[in-house]
Amino acid sequence: MTALTLDRFLAEVVPELKLALGERIDRENARPVPPRYARLLPETLLVVTLRPDVADLVAPVVAQLEAELTESVRRHGSLYDRAYRVQLRRAVQDDAPLFAIHAFAGQNLAPAPAAAVAGPPRLLDDPEATRLEAPPPAAPGWEPGRWLLVVEGVRAEPAEVFVLVDPLVTVGRRTDDPELRSTVALTGVPHVSRRQLALQWAPRDGAPGWRVVNLGQAPVRLPDRLLPGARWGRRPLDLAAVPPESQGWVAPDRPIVIGDAGPTLYLREAQPGEDPEATRYG
Repeated sequence: MTALTLDRFLAEVVPELKLALGERIDRENARPVPPRYARLLPETLLVVTLRPDVADLVAPVVAQLEAELTESVRRHGSLYDRAYRVQLRRAVQDDAPLFAIHAFAGQNLAPAPAAAVAGPPRLLDDPEATRLEAPPPAAPGWEPGRWLLVVEGVRAEPAEVFVLVDPLVTVGRRTDDPELRSTVALTGVPHVSRRQLALQWAPRDGAPGWRVVNLGQAPVRLPDRLLPGARWGRRPLDLAAVPPESQGWVAPDRPIVIGDAGPTLYLREAQPGEDPEATRYG
């Protein structure tokens, strides 16, 4: 096999990477989002982890490459009136895929591309990226972009909305600590743990629903039970090891209340609408 050089990476891998990023955006926007929610969708950060040897290879041009990829996803996202940007990170494991894409919604990570790729592996790269590079297969019926996570404030008005592309996401307060960073970050919720919930697609008897795992400190109230916090902290995410009393199940449109006063989360289906492929490239 011919060794991968920087020229080959730029000529052969970068177009493949742009295509993969575009497909990720297409999946996230597979269904139209109701207008009352669409205006609340945050910018999505697409973190691309590179295999360590590849990260070393592209280190001299990482700033330019990150800018080029960000411009590509901004153009693609504009088809859906959505904002995206790209950050490059170094994967921890030597046998990681050539590249892998992970989405973070609601995060505000400071751009530091050269240090992030060329320097020693940072914790940002491994807790989520290691898990997501080989995610467990989704249960039957999962459709990327079909479901929204709607966050309501004390006045029962939607405050934040997130499109779910992966069948397993973590939810918590925004943080700069990479060990505790959730894939969906909430703002203005100081009583919510930085890694409060895990939500995993888990239909029952053919009906849609989610496994709800309380990883944080505050209790989480479901319609049929109260889930005490497992206080999982910085440990690697292992849902099977979380005590059963901190786990539950919820159907669509049923409330998930964090703490005594919220916020309240709902998992809601995006409107079916018309086929987005019919108008996307018209």
